[in-house]
Amino acid sequence: MRQCSMCDGAELDGHKTYFTNVVVEGLAADGGLYVPKKGFPKISKKEWLRLVSMTYPERALVLLEKCIHPLDISASDLRTMILKAYGSNFSSERVAPVKHLIHNQYVLELFHGPTASFKDLALQLMPQIFAHCLPPLCNFLTLVATSGDTGSAVLSGFCQLTGADRHRTGVLVFFPEDGVSEIQKLQMMSHKAGNAKVVGVLSDFDFCQKAIKRMFGESGLTGSLAVEYGTVLSTANSINCMGSVVYHASAYLDLCRDGVIGFGEPVDVCIPAGNFGNSMSAVYAKQMGVPIRRVISASNHNRIISDFLTTGEYDLRGRPLLPSHSPAIDILRSSNLERFIHHVSDGSSRLVKELFTFLDTQKHFQLPKHLLGRMRQEVQAGWCSEGDCLAAIHDVCTQTGYLMDTHTAVAKVVADRLLDGSCPMVLCSTAHYGKFAPAVFKALQIRDIPQDPVEQLKKLEISASRPGVHAEMEKCLRDGGRRGHVSSIIWHFSAS
Repeated sequence: MRQCSMCDGAELDGHKTYFTNVVVEGLAADGGLYVPKKGFPKISKKEWLRLVSMTYPERALVLLEKCIHPLDISASDLRTMILKAYGSNFSSERVAPVKHLIHNQYVLELFHGPTASFKDLALQLMPQIFAHCLPPLCNFLTLVATSGDTGSAVLSGFCQLTGADRHRTGVLVFFPEDGVSEIQKLQMMSHKAGNAKVVGVLSDFDFCQKAIKRMFGESGLTGSLAVEYGTVLSTANSINCMGSVVYHASAYLDLCRDGVIGFGEPVDVCIPAGNFGNSMSAVYAKQMGVPIRRVISASNHNRIISDFLTTGEYDLRGRPLLPSHSPAIDILRSSNLERFIHHVSDGSSRLVKELFTFLDTQKHFQLPKHLLGRMRQEVQAGWCSEGDCLAAIHDVCTQTGYLMDTHTAVAKVVADRLLDGSCPMVLCSTAHYGKFAPAVFKALQIRDIPQDPVEQLKKLEISASRPGVHAEMEKCLRDGGRRGHVSSIIWHFSAS
């Protein structure tokens, strides 16, 4: 893992790596992920209290100004980007509202963006920052691996670019052909901008992610793109966590504003976890001073993170990836665990490199015991069976009228097991239920399911009082249906 300072630069191999470099490069030259050299800045209680009465965009501006030096992006430019990112494209004026669910549990609704998933919170902003940081006289091709939600969100974000920015940036999204929901696939295929293409891969997400890293390491490919097309490869990875830190902080501030807690009182946060980026962002929010007591990472029956935090061993040997009702977290190789190990090891890049090199060659590694103890102080974990996931959707809808998607249900099940009642529990709702309609129908025991995705959404909306319809998702599916079904480009890869 490479280090960088997001503000002042960091010496690495004799070179300073600045925020703008990190944005454009995405991955470090050695294939590792970037992290801020000095961590995220600590904010005083007085400053946090000032944010309580602010809107989401106002909070985002204050927090991101702490992380981005004005020589990289001026305050006025950053404000313009944020207002564009979090405006009428979100169906809720609060952008990421917190709603009471039941007892001492609250739902952080992260699905009000244009593609109905939590990825919109980072990816409506990131492409603007990316375009701002691009050096002149060069084109960039951004490679993205997705387990479902990132794909449509990154396409939506980059398609908002205009003029020269749009002409200079291309996006190529790789997704597991049989590893996303039908609606997720239709959302990705609905984007027809000339600077974006979607590739369905006959393998799983872990392979897509690994293939992109290999592309970055192929000097013949990168050299040919640079010489023949004047194009440099990039990836949307290293700064997404900054946008996610904002919504974890904002959720806490909303609870303060609504009188649920006073500032300084703790909350627990439970997050559906696949690639661990969302959980890592909550750890970073805690580092900035948000009084999060426990970050709880919730897995489905693939449970790689839960097993790792229980035993300290990350073991992929003979472990197949199991399909589930929550496909966005069907992941075995959680890349953001690199950042977590770096965090708990006091920035030991050497240790991270040793462990993940061993994982690449031997398919497992054992974390030192003292670091496992530190991890458990920061993050707790649990997992949820397929049956328990569906039962939670049914039970919560019956009791409260609130309809969860399958990933939120995974978080609900794990939160219920670890809840001690001493402080509020915030469940991160990472997607609108409509994106996973067949599984939700199954949970609600509804038969005679319509074939048309738009009709599926309409039927589900009748079954619950909240949350409401996601108009932008329905429009996307309706428009896609009028154009007719478009098959993705399918590439056959050997997963060996």
